[in-house]
Amino acid sequence: MLVNTTAVVDRGNRPNVSQRVGLRTYFINDGVYVDPYEISSVQLFAKDATLSPNTVVEAASGLVSGTPLMTFGASAQNSIGPTAPTVHCTRPVGALGNCAGSFDPSNYTPGTTASGIYRIDQGQYVVVLDQIEALSGWDYTTATLVAASDCGTVGDYVDLWTVKLDSASKYQVITNNFSLHEDTFFAFTEPLLLTTSNRLMNKHVRYGEIIDLKVSTETTLQNKNIDQSIQNIFKDSVVTAATVTIKKVNHDATFDTHTVVPGAVMEITSDNTLIYTWDTNGIQISAAFGSPTGTYSVQVEYTALNQTIISPLFYLTVS
Repeated sequence: MLVNTTAVVDRGNRPNVSQRVGLRTYFINDGVYVDPYEISSVQLFAKDATLSPNTVVEAASGLVSGTPLMTFGASAQNSIGPTAPTVHCTRPVGALGNCAGSFDPSNYTPGTTASGIYRIDQGQYVVVLDQIEALSGWDYTTATLVAASDCGTVGDYVDLWTVKLDSASKYQVITNNFSLHEDTFFAFTEPLLLTTSNRLMNKHVRYGEIIDLKVSTETTLQNKNIDQSIQNIFKDSVVTAATVTIKKVNHDATFDTHTVVPGAVMEITSDNTLIYTWDTNGIQISAAFGSPTGTYSVQVEYTALNQTIISPLFYLTVS
């Protein structure tokens, strides 16, 4: 995943304690992605310190009250401190009045500014736990704006998002989970025989749809004497740097094959499924291209271990 062109590891992709970790949350209402009215803060706690809700949340107000390991505010403020404004609207200021902060991901600059809360798409927000530059948020202990991360040990954590879903609603605390792992170093006495295979899950798309193209990835280690625990590492998040190319295949010799998506970056889930959101409304229509409906080829390219894998051509129909 990219935040302002900087690669971060998604929470589901086995992040370790020495990486930039993207803690992403999706907000959905009635089946569609929506921006909440306000995101006040995001706070991180060790999971073993939050077994009882009252350890981190005041029952009377519903707001976070415990001392978090890290706290993030709106990205324009870099961080949130005790005197920072409490209202961080996610929609235009003109429509809501006096709001503080911005959620623009272009505000993220590793090594220069502390992390904040970034809006990367409709209803999609992320905070970056930066374990590389040691810049992550407000440290309540030292009262410093740019602070070293206190989430530097292997273990399970929770991230609490304090939000207002609507202007008339009360604050709610939404709780998610993530884990930080050790660097998965291991030694082996022979080359790893890693193979992958892919399958396009979509076979038919209607012109005008905005659809997630999904390509599953199966990984296999063919070394017979390898331990099962090592094999499990490669079942989760061995695929990186995935892109997709989509071309219109014209069976009519009058028209050439036409590239409609040239090497776009794909999302990667924790089980190595590759996802690209394709807006078919953006398919070019011109005399040299022919009809937007017809057969399209889909091809993905990604890195697995030290290999660059280019999948075979998959085909789908746009009607």
